[in-house]
Amino acid sequence: MLDAALSCLDDGLTRVSLPDVASRAAVAPSSLYRRWGSVENLMAEALLDQSRMTMPVPDTGSVRTDLIAFAQGLARFLASPRGAAVLRTAAVLEWSEDRAAARTRFWDERFAVSGVIVQRGIDRGELAPDTDARLLMEMVVAPLHLRRLLLGEDPTTMIEQQVDLLLDGSRRTP
Repeated sequence: MLDAALSCLDDGLTRVSLPDVASRAAVAPSSLYRRWGSVENLMAEALLDQSRMTMPVPDTGSVRTDLIAFAQGLARFLASPRGAAVLRTAAVLEWSEDRAAARTRFWDERFAVSGVIVQRGIDRGELAPDTDARLLMEMVVAPLHLRRLLLGEDPTTMIEQQVDLLLDGSRRTP
């Protein structure tokens, strides 16, 4: 069912409904309504599942190389047809409480999972103890989305420079 939900995005559907997904998954719409309650909840879970599989949190032994590897994985996804579809869909959807709650749930989980990169950097003395993990990860992620969605550029470019710039402001000072 999660694959069916993402396939709707792959096909360029920006207005996906639970009946659309049910048809692709060959299940009754009521099954989806019972389990997820809304298309927003289903899509959030499908995207979280996709993120867990395709963008694992790296552990290279260095905060710099972890951040670069994480950003490269996200940038590759955003440059892919599915990533482009996700961005297009997110950009055209009208605000609703269900969408806001699903979006918050998605980003809260992704930042909690990826924040371990920052915590390991703090533990190794590479970052100041008061480094805000979520803020740092937001600063890694945001330019990639900006480049792809708003500028129409390849998000895989300038990742090392971006990470170095961020770390220059976050490094522990002697």
